[in-house]
Amino acid sequence: MFPQSTLLDPLFWMVLGAIQVLVFAGANEWAKHYRLNMNWWKWALAGGWWFSFALTVAGAFTLLGENEGNAGWYFLGFVGTGLIIAGVILLQLILKLRNA
Repeated sequence: MFPQSTLLDPLFWMVLGAIQVLVFAGANEWAKHYRLNMNWWKWALAGGWWFSFALTVAGAFTLLGENEGNAGWYFLGFVGTGLIIAGVILLQLILKLRNA
């Protein structure tokens, strides 16, 4: 990722991992604030969506870094669009089941 650097690559991935921890901690506080009554299967769906989204972005930019530009943009466009639509549907489901 960072040519000619032995320090920036591991540092980048450590910072990215720390950001993921903050995302999940923030999601927990967000769910409490909006009284979403999250249980294990709602968290599993939300976590699976986030994991899929992170893999899609990582896969697309890996393809771009391997000089497969068209494949990377198509992957990000098609799979990313599907994941955004699935995320909106998941959000609607969680909001609809707020009081359940």
